[in-house]
Amino acid sequence: MALSRRDLLLATGVGVGGLAASGLGAGSAAALISGPAAPKDAPVLRSRNGRLRVNLTAGTESVSVNGVPTPGLQTFNGRFPAPTLIVRPGDRLQIRLTNDTAALTNLHFHGMHVSPKGLQDNVFVQIDPGGTRAYDVRIPEDHSSGLFWYHPHFHTETGPQVWAGLSGLLIVEGGAAALPQVAGLRRHAFGIREGGLGPDGAWAEYTSLTPETSTLYVNGRVNPRISMRPGETQFWQLGNIGVAAYYEIGLDGHEFTVVEEDGAMVWRTWTTDTLVFPPGKRYGVLVTARHRHGTVQLRQLGYDQGKDVWPEFPLVRVAIEGEPTTGVTVPRDLADPPSWLGDDIAHRRVLTLSQAIVDGAPEFYVDGRLFDNLTFQDVIQVELGTTEEWIIRNSTSLYAGAPHDEQHPFHIHVNDFAVVETGDWDPVTDVVSNRQRIVPRSTADTVNVPWNAYVRFRTHFADYVGRSVFHCHLLFHEDHGMMGIFDIVNAKGEGVGPDQRLPTHHH
Repeated sequence: MALSRRDLLLATGVGVGGLAASGLGAGSAAALISGPAAPKDAPVLRSRNGRLRVNLTAGTESVSVNGVPTPGLQTFNGRFPAPTLIVRPGDRLQIRLTNDTAALTNLHFHGMHVSPKGLQDNVFVQIDPGGTRAYDVRIPEDHSSGLFWYHPHFHTETGPQVWAGLSGLLIVEGGAAALPQVAGLRRHAFGIREGGLGPDGAWAEYTSLTPETSTLYVNGRVNPRISMRPGETQFWQLGNIGVAAYYEIGLDGHEFTVVEEDGAMVWRTWTTDTLVFPPGKRYGVLVTARHRHGTVQLRQLGYDQGKDVWPEFPLVRVAIEGEPTTGVTVPRDLADPPSWLGDDIAHRRVLTLSQAIVDGAPEFYVDGRLFDNLTFQDVIQVELGTTEEWIIRNSTSLYAGAPHDEQHPFHIHVNDFAVVETGDWDPVTDVVSNRQRIVPRSTADTVNVPWNAYVRFRTHFADYVGRSVFHCHLLFHEDHGMMGIFDIVNAKGEGVGPDQRLPTHHH
């Protein structure tokens, strides 16, 4: 691909935003691409020779949003959306992050199965304003392939920083995209998020917009256009990379065949008219265009989350045009379920999500505790190599004395899980009803938990020791207390690394 001088400057870090991998070693520089899996409006950096080296600068400046210069954002390298990073299993992802904002920050690689310690996915470290940190993420050879994303995860600042623009897509190649039926298809990766402008034309202040006044952006644009040929099958990867919006997404007159969930190929596919995306959720789907010309709309159909009702909104215009072609299908069964689903259960745990108004301010809890107040007695300890079963219950309802009904998207770091049961749960009487046993079709790292309900999942703690977190992915909830800590330890009880202090150690 021939690059213009401006594109070359962007790719090598000279010029706008410093999007760079220059000066970091021959044969390992990133490249700007426009090939498969590349969001059209975002810079894309792909690993070479087993390594992706990138300089990221988090800063506050005026940047282009939907083609309009917009002040008041915080972005990586002055771009909205942030650069998309593409790696492969076995690669090293090396990021030099400079913090040019006025607040503490760090990086989290959402959904990645990598070490939670040291210079990898360690959410307990902090980068001071003006400071720099070198991340060196070792992606295992057997890492799942699919759509992930990256964003800051410094407690109390996660929501404001993601809202302001600090989030980007991260793709691990392979998996469903490498299936013989899929490998040659045209691909699109869609990072979907909410946001909008204030009355002064600048990016709105965090929490100042309502669902009715928010705008939905796909790869930084409002209702962008893509094309499909009649009968063509494409592979789409979609991710909710915002702070609070829930989406129920459908494409007029079409179905989705799900081949990937939360960054991993499913072992059994399914077909559906709509998909629900709580914050943090991702799916990879096959879409086959109908056999007549015209424009159809990928749209947010609207979603009632309880406290907030997210209205219908257009996401992507799909123009069906050109010469007809023949679509593809995939088998129902793509792989075997993970063997750990049949393991003996080493421990069963029950966690309850709740919230209250205290002195006029909202507080959010896991088992009645705020993250800010956790001590050693509140840390869950799990043993490397074991399989556990967790039940996540949601008592955030008017019936249970909460200020309102509200769903919570539960997310855990380091290891995925498989949902095996859901049902209703009465937080007053502790009675379970409408129990539904589930035969898993895939793993996940984010699951929605309705109010007065529960979700049961199994999870296997493989490969890594260290301290990490689980939390509600409504980022305001996470920043205001709805987060817990777990330590993965070896048989000797060792695991926690340097700079992995409890929140009470910081005050």
